[in-house]
Amino acid sequence: MKVIAIDIDDTLNNYSEILRNTDFPYNATYPVSADKFAKYLEMVRAEQADKDDLLNPEFSFVRQSINGQCYELAAARPDAVNFLQWLRNDGWRIIICTQRDLRRAEHPTRKWLGDNAIPFHDLFIAVDKLAFCKDWEIDYLVDDHLYSVKFADDYGVNVFYPVMPKHTGCGSGLAKGFTAFDQVRQWIQERN
Repeated sequence: MKVIAIDIDDTLNNYSEILRNTDFPYNATYPVSADKFAKYLEMVRAEQADKDDLLNPEFSFVRQSINGQCYELAAARPDAVNFLQWLRNDGWRIIICTQRDLRRAEHPTRKWLGDNAIPFHDLFIAVDKLAFCKDWEIDYLVDDHLYSVKFADDYGVNVFYPVMPKHTGCGSGLAKGFTAFDQVRQWIQERN
């Protein structure tokens, strides 16, 4: 069976653009002051964790709130939707593999996928997507994460990543950067 794992944020959508450019107003229901909210918002935008993240429920709450808003506001890439629909029609098993905390974000994630007509068979959380793919014998991964790009060869997983500034100097061997999902379609057709 043909199986592919695909990330969501910054792969199927414009999550980081939304995070950087959206005005997230302070809400009096937040369990922090407006100043602390502004500090935490900047930390979330910079992908910084609070040094006591596990022990700081205020920061966790603000981060989850902002992430949840981004999940809802992020726009799906039209070429990604077309690619996933082609995969389904071509008989691929589609695994959505995300680092989102699905304990808190499963419903909005499934809703976003459905609202954007993105077909999939399974939805999993995986911090290390390469290990996930290797363990489940998944040969193909579409993911923007630098770790996946840098270590694709070590795991023997074909990684396709949307080229972004953070990928400068990355990609060789089993990792290939793309600007349009039609390139990924062509590459997997050549290999199957």
